Amino acid sequence: MSTEVHKWKWYIPQGATILLIGTFPTHERNWSFNFFYPNCANNFWRVMSAIADTELKYLSGNEAIAERKLILDKLKTGVTDMGLRVKRNDGASVDHKLELAECMDIKSILDEHKTINKIILTSSSGKVSALAWFKEYLNKERIKFSFEKKQLPFYGHADIRGKINVAVVKSTSP
Repeated sequence: MSTEVHKWKWYIPQGATILLIGTFPTHERNWSFNFFYPNCANNFWRVMSAIADTELKYLSGNEAIAERKLILDKLKTGVTDMGLRVKRNDGASVDHKLELAECMDIKSILDEHKTINKIILTSSSGKVSALAWFKEYLNKERIKFSFEKKQLPFYGHADIRGKINVAVVKSTSP
């Protein structure tokens, strides 16, 4: 097992109203650029560009990063992951090979960016998912939460700065 620290922590445009939260970046060997969801096999940026009605032109390099930040800016959406520090088993990229060592401080991010009023978690299955790690974080911080789990997407709230809405959607990973 190797220990890794998140390279980017978060990106939150001014005036963001949504915070997207994943688990942790894929293994570095799979990166096409140095920013969130860097594996071109993941559908995240295709989905986000469709929502933003923006064409993706760049698949790698600094141009790809700038293009993706513009999409987030347009959508007033920030992005982070639950894992600040993880242990990765066998150099694998799949979530179930990750062990959470330290959570991202979501409460501090929200306190710093008061315009955010909704969290969207990008995975929910198994012990290693954005939802599982988010619940672990909330329990550790003694933050009350509830979810109405039905079929994806499902919704809930967490008592951070009052009640903040939380949605859980299907993962964009292949």
